[in-house]
Amino acid sequence: MPAKFIRNIRRVVQILTLLFFLYSFVFAADYLEPKPEVAQVFYWFDPLVALTATLAGRAVLAGLALSGITLVATLLFGRIWCGWLCPMGTVLDIIRPKRGSQGNTPSPPAEKWRGIKYLLLIFMLAAALLGNQSLLFLDPITILTRTMSNAIFPAMSAAVYAVEGFLYGFDFLWGPLDAIHQTVIYPLFRDVQPVFSLAVPLFFAFAGMIALNWWAERFWCRYLCPLGGLLGLLSRFSFFRRMVSEECTSCALCTRSCPTGTIDPARNYASDPAECTVCYNCASSCPHGSATFKWRLPRRNPAPRQSYDPSRREVLSMLGLSVVWAALSRVEPINKHSPANLIRPPGADLVDFEELCIRCNECVRICPTQGLQASFLDGGWQNIFTPHLNPRLGYCSYNCAACSQVCPTGAIPNLSLEDKRHIPIGLARVDRTRCLPWAYNIDCIVCEEACPVANKAIKVETVEVINGHGDVVSIKRPYVVKEMCIGCGTCEYQCPMGGDAGIHVFTYTEAGGYFGDDPTFGGADG
Repeated sequence: MPAKFIRNIRRVVQILTLLFFLYSFVFAADYLEPKPEVAQVFYWFDPLVALTATLAGRAVLAGLALSGITLVATLLFGRIWCGWLCPMGTVLDIIRPKRGSQGNTPSPPAEKWRGIKYLLLIFMLAAALLGNQSLLFLDPITILTRTMSNAIFPAMSAAVYAVEGFLYGFDFLWGPLDAIHQTVIYPLFRDVQPVFSLAVPLFFAFAGMIALNWWAERFWCRYLCPLGGLLGLLSRFSFFRRMVSEECTSCALCTRSCPTGTIDPARNYASDPAECTVCYNCASSCPHGSATFKWRLPRRNPAPRQSYDPSRREVLSMLGLSVVWAALSRVEPINKHSPANLIRPPGADLVDFEELCIRCNECVRICPTQGLQASFLDGGWQNIFTPHLNPRLGYCSYNCAACSQVCPTGAIPNLSLEDKRHIPIGLARVDRTRCLPWAYNIDCIVCEEACPVANKAIKVETVEVINGHGDVVSIKRPYVVKEMCIGCGTCEYQCPMGGDAGIHVFTYTEAGGYFGDDPTFGGADG
């Protein structure tokens, strides 16, 4: 089969895979009718997610067993995941400098840099074995999902709705705009609001990854991607490899067309199977057909060791560093590692959440109120980029269990809606210095009215107070019934007080709160 034809097939497969990723991101995570089996596809086939989640969670996750298909395909064909299927790789191929301008770019980093991805892989696997998943945010699928969830998609939503609002200022456009809104805009964006606290840093981090393409094409894949490192190690034993025949005229066209820069003129234009993404660019650019991909059967030998492969000392050093990292990330005071406002998604306390969470932010994406947010250092390094509920931005809907349905690793257990409604994730407390009835003797029962619990976890009591004019008036003051509160945050979200609410939700405690006899906060005792 002609090499150019195969290269073109690869490009079609890349585009289709990226479109499927975008489809799964936008529509499969629809909280009204979620399709978790579609939203989780890329994680099922991600062996790095499978390995780290299995090691950290001390259990084989059935849904991730399909990652074995990726491993087998890599042993057979090499890094085809990176060159054909990875949506991050496709984005890097689309947003890159023109090949004709490569001569104006800086010289790529030294070859030794290629070993960084292998060292990161060793570090991540060893840390996962110790129950630390904090570096899994470097997985390419989680990077793409997290950036889309927290930055790109909300920004697109804000921009589209802003333009739509401007156009609605022209009366004659109302009819077409209504039709477009109902058929395109609302099904695409629904109620996504730009309220994500990490939008700017995550966007610029992603933009920086893309910008590195101008230093070296596919910089991320060459030097940093830990998933690429895992698949690269397996590719050393692959059966299907690139070969160069004696007809090679040393024209170097293949070298200039290789996106990972692995073709070495000093070695008769040979390439490292661990770095080759089987893109067929070299074979299609060769005028003599001397660069080909063939099966090495019945005998095959592992690829020779390269200068950038980690040494034994480097491997041992990374193992030691991973132990230190895992230990230091836990040597934090309780108010830093588990602060009172780090409210986890429903059911997270039923499993080893920190060990199973892969920081993909699928739950952040699907949350209909945008109450789930990616944390940064709210809970220390151990919890970086894990989801938590920010009730002032959005509450945990009483009629929604979508986050548990899309979680690919079970860090958020798949709960029925009825079970989810009875599992407390936090506990509300009235702030007597901010609550209108308590602080200013102004009638307000918004929190009691907003409470979704059937018999109301927030009650009101009528008391007589003296107002500023010296008159005795009756007002209603809210208080929380601890045994009934599930910590959904609806009360805090709906509180009419500007800025900080007059009622706060904190992490759940059987003891009834973190505040003891602090008169600032009111509980069931009023």
